[in-house]
Amino acid sequence: MIQIAVKTLGTLARGLRVVEAVAAHQPIGLTALCQELGEDKSAMQRTLATLHEAGWIRPLADAPPRWELSTKPLVVAGRALDTSPLPARARPLLASIRDETGETAHLALLDGTTIVVVDVAEGRQMVRTALHVGAVHPPETSAAGRAIFAHLTPEGRTDLADAPGMLLTDAEYDEIRERGWSLCEGAVQQGSTSIASAVTDLSGKPLGALVVSGPDSRLTPEKYAAAGTLLRNAVAELGGGRH
Repeated sequence: MIQIAVKTLGTLARGLRVVEAVAAHQPIGLTALCQELGEDKSAMQRTLATLHEAGWIRPLADAPPRWELSTKPLVVAGRALDTSPLPARARPLLASIRDETGETAHLALLDGTTIVVVDVAEGRQMVRTALHVGAVHPPETSAAGRAIFAHLTPEGRTDLADAPGMLLTDAEYDEIRERGWSLCEGAVQQGSTSIASAVTDLSGKPLGALVVSGPDSRLTPEKYAAAGTLLRNAVAELGGGRH
């Protein structure tokens, strides 16, 4: 973690915590927010009024009002994705993977200890894997998590794991790394299969993963190798992973 030797702004930190809490529990009222964050009502009222004036939250027509996020966080996130180098470069690859496999493709990035979906190219089948930007992958059991963990040391995996007892063996992670792709058969969502290839920087540090997901009735074992190769080649085109 980068340490910045300046005094931080407590009011700004409180505002960000409130935005996160509203996103997690919306719609939510003043009293519930105070209980959730351990803040007094006077300070919380000022924070809510400030966020409302800035356009980040909006009240419902309740009495007393409950709060929900406005569309501003979505607009800001969309702009960030459009200008962030990795998601911007990955977007046409996701569309290509979707078109070639017929299934949903997405990019998940490692943010601290969390694996977050940042962009999705939805499959065009009526029955398909549905994902939304901001969804979080379980690191031990998801295809994205397994692909990322294959590029970490055993100690690094344990540090990032929510449930270390569910980690694969070192030999299984070695196999994933050598093969260039990982597999999840129904461990996260019953009836859904996912295949992933890790995106790394030039030093081999994992940044995230490209993933394709679909119903196990279509993404069947005889298609695994072809889908894995497609993902591995897409990762190579991004400039990371196995070349």
